[in-house]
Amino acid sequence: MGRAATGRAAYDLIVTKRQHDVANTRLAAARLVGAGGIAVLGQLAVDMPGGYFGAAATVTGFGLIFTVGLSAVAVTGAALILRGWRIARPATLLVVLAGVAVFLPAVASDPVIAGGTMLWNFALLGLAELGRVWDRPVDDDPLSRWFERNGPAARHLVLVAIVVSTLVLGYGVGHRLGALLLCVVLDLVAVAVSGPMFVQMWRSGSRLPPIAAAALVAAAIAVVSLMRPTAALAVIGAYLVFALVVLIVRTPLFEDLLGHFLKHPGLLVTTTFVILIAVGTVLLSLPAAAPAGHRIGPTDALFTATSAACVTGLIVLDTASGFSTFGQVVILALIQIGGLNIMVLSTFAAIILGRDLGFRGEAALGSVLDLSSPATAYRLATFIVLATVIVEAAGAALLGLAWSANGASPFDAAWNGVFHSVSAFCNSGFALQSDSLLMFNQSPLVLLVFSALIILGGLGFAVLAGLWWRVRGGSAVGLGVHIRLVIVASAVLIVVGWALYLGLEWDRSLAGLDPGDRVVNALFQSVTTRTAGFNSVPLDNLQPATMLIVMLLMFIGASPGGTGGGIKTTTAVVLLAAIPAIAARWSDVVVMKRRIPLSTVFRSTAIAVVGMVIVLVTVGLLLATHDVPFESLLFEGFSAFGTVGLSVGATASLNGFGKLVIVGAMLAGRIGPLTLALLLGRTRTAHLSYPQARIMVG
Repeated sequence: MGRAATGRAAYDLIVTKRQHDVANTRLAAARLVGAGGIAVLGQLAVDMPGGYFGAAATVTGFGLIFTVGLSAVAVTGAALILRGWRIARPATLLVVLAGVAVFLPAVASDPVIAGGTMLWNFALLGLAELGRVWDRPVDDDPLSRWFERNGPAARHLVLVAIVVSTLVLGYGVGHRLGALLLCVVLDLVAVAVSGPMFVQMWRSGSRLPPIAAAALVAAAIAVVSLMRPTAALAVIGAYLVFALVVLIVRTPLFEDLLGHFLKHPGLLVTTTFVILIAVGTVLLSLPAAAPAGHRIGPTDALFTATSAACVTGLIVLDTASGFSTFGQVVILALIQIGGLNIMVLSTFAAIILGRDLGFRGEAALGSVLDLSSPATAYRLATFIVLATVIVEAAGAALLGLAWSANGASPFDAAWNGVFHSVSAFCNSGFALQSDSLLMFNQSPLVLLVFSALIILGGLGFAVLAGLWWRVRGGSAVGLGVHIRLVIVASAVLIVVGWALYLGLEWDRSLAGLDPGDRVVNALFQSVTTRTAGFNSVPLDNLQPATMLIVMLLMFIGASPGGTGGGIKTTTAVVLLAAIPAIAARWSDVVVMKRRIPLSTVFRSTAIAVVGMVIVLVTVGLLLATHDVPFESLLFEGFSAFGTVGLSVGATASLNGFGKLVIVGAMLAGRIGPLTLALLLGRTRTAHLSYPQARIMVG
């Protein structure tokens, strides 16, 4: 028995070694092809007037010889490497050194293209051993063997194809015809390399291959029926991004990182939002995101992406005129993903695909949704997505009718309905009109539809799910007090804000409207002020007392687990409930005849204090760098932290540094309180006990 086990182990080691040899050989060939492709694109794009490459719009004789020669070396070398000719491996070094040496003189005239090409080659030299694995066993199934043999090479080629497609299609880099041909060749190579992966996954019972196949079919239709090769390449680019994600998810490094993140939900939330903002910034900086003849600067793209992903609504560019339809679609996608939370969407995708998050994934999801039962978390994740689709679809239909009644074409009415329904439900405040919703300040039904969408999104999905489960005869899994508290607190804030706004602004921002319209607009402003950020009346002439009330409502924000920001309604209630408890020297804080754990009181205090610190730091930095009235910058700070999006004119006066400060405030306001709650929610066992000290406070 011992000899058989030893023999089996030796056989497995030999098989694993062979698998790794095959993987490293194919990776070497992929790197050679990728290096050649990037160098050829650099030659087609570099601007070197008077030099051997010539201007960006021309291809010189030297450039043609360089392209043909380098392509021949890359293709021939890769073929020989795949046939086992080790003598051909130095071809990669030859191509890399050629890319560095030939583009070095061009850095003076075109530092971006020439420098980028050189950096890519330097990265290949520095990461020459990336992907070489010798000590990891290979699972004995066809799909795992495919990933072991072809995964590193496929990842590299797909990444190269994505980079080239982004530069050529997104930024118009390179001589038009030559760059498009290079893009087509690399895309086809990447599809040919990654396609067998989906075939193996289909045989293994995965549901992902039909998604990839749909993208390729759409690309074929774009070419054959519509004769739109550029559109086809864009669709193939989407397929390649999808394939790259699948390839990365199957790597041991990703599994290790995911395991680390799942142990730290706060870090997971922060990282997902940062990645979402980074992707949105890249997409919004593409020429396709701006109207014809315009470009969106990187700072403005970052500001807009952060505002959309953090569902804030502050803008430095008019959403209607400063972005193309593609740019508006990107903004809408960022709002939807940011509003629902990437963790929830990932969980729903896993459920649809029949996958399991595992114990740590379930624990992380429960932490993000503030639930103790993983089974409940799964149910809630499903409810969140389905409820979002249903509510937003209903809102889109009603709002589409409103735009149609105002003379919009069927397409424009439908697009406005969808955009504003998603924006309202996610409490983002983005609008496709320069003056937000002033066009509807005499349309009570439209404002009430917006108000309903904002309230439903701000109540929190746990509350909506609990109410729905109770209607169906189920239970709210221990959330009875939470549901009642959220509903009562939200109703009180809406009614109090409504009455105060109506009384203070009757003859100011509400002036010129009929009495009935004034009442409805005051109600709408009370609802939207807490976190949505729309406005149906001008806000540039608010009373100071009104501004103070609005800032307080923005700081409180929506309820936990919803799409809004702020410190949350329940946090404010717990802090208020602690005051009479301290005054009466009670040992417990009581809300609705229920004792609140002391840890919850501590968390609420910390969240409120950190929130106020974020606002004060933001306002302090803006005051030090801008000549803008104090009250306008203070209003801006509260709006950014509360992810509200209302402004009294300060946003338009921000310089580059000020925009970055607001970006930080929006991100901190979106993830700060949630992350802090997750961190403080982790139970730690104290190993030391300190003597008590008496400190005078107050």
